[in-house]
Amino acid sequence: MKTTTIEKYPRITVVTPSFNQAKYLPETIESILNQGYTNLEYIVIDGGSTDGSVDIIRKYDSRLSYWISEKDNGQSDAIMKGFYKATGELFAWVNSDDVLLPGCLQRIAKQYVLGGFPDIMTGNVVYIDKESKITRYVRLPRQSRFLFFRGVCHVSAPAVFFKSSLFRAVGGVNLKYHLSMDLDLWMKMMARHAQVVHIRWPLGGYRRHPETKTARYLADKTPRIPPERERICIEHIRGYSERKALFWKRIYKLYQLLNLNYLKGYLECLPTKGRRWQCVFPVAPCDSTPGNAGPGLC
Repeated sequence: MKTTTIEKYPRITVVTPSFNQAKYLPETIESILNQGYTNLEYIVIDGGSTDGSVDIIRKYDSRLSYWISEKDNGQSDAIMKGFYKATGELFAWVNSDDVLLPGCLQRIAKQYVLGGFPDIMTGNVVYIDKESKITRYVRLPRQSRFLFFRGVCHVSAPAVFFKSSLFRAVGGVNLKYHLSMDLDLWMKMMARHAQVVHIRWPLGGYRRHPETKTARYLADKTPRIPPERERICIEHIRGYSERKALFWKRIYKLYQLLNLNYLKGYLECLPTKGRRWQCVFPVAPCDSTPGNAGPGLC
């Protein structure tokens, strides 16, 4: 019988790029440090915040592998600074307003070892609001190359982990991109025929609030496909056009409908919608069931 012990689990490096997110930063940091994963390397790169973020980071100094606060050239620059310092076999970044759900790193490590050391691992996510309350469960299929190179990328941070060797082989994050740098990275990785494994479990919490770059972009009257995203797709996808991409996105939505992923996500969310994620996903063994927080926690 195959056994898996913590000694065999890989070193995982998580980088948090941060700038003036003091409101959410403690929650992000604790969601990672409280994973209970012993082979964790956690790095925080702050861009010279002026809102008290540095004082918050200092409180966790003894538990962080490395941190710095200095002016940088944006999120992509901060991410690369962090990974330059990283020594893990697996990499991930978690923005300073997002969270990892309890048991995430154990699940990733176990799947990595038992699954034959895949290049990229993804999971489902929950959307949370500015008060950390759950608004939606997002169920995703495994990312297919066929749809990916037709403009349909549905991997969702912060539930994406990848081999550090692959990250370095493709040159990491492109510093010229500031909104869709993750898409460019996935494009370069997928072009190398990366093996993708999907864990059908919520691994991360993606916070949707008015101050995010994505929210600010969507608030403007802009094209259906952001210009930066379109530039990346044109660069990596032969024969790309907005019309073709929108067609394949409709096909993907139809697939999700036929597989009842939208309905299942809606039904799963109903009992927990409006509750803080900490109450629904308490710190517990990684094979526990969401929702069993116990009385008096919420």
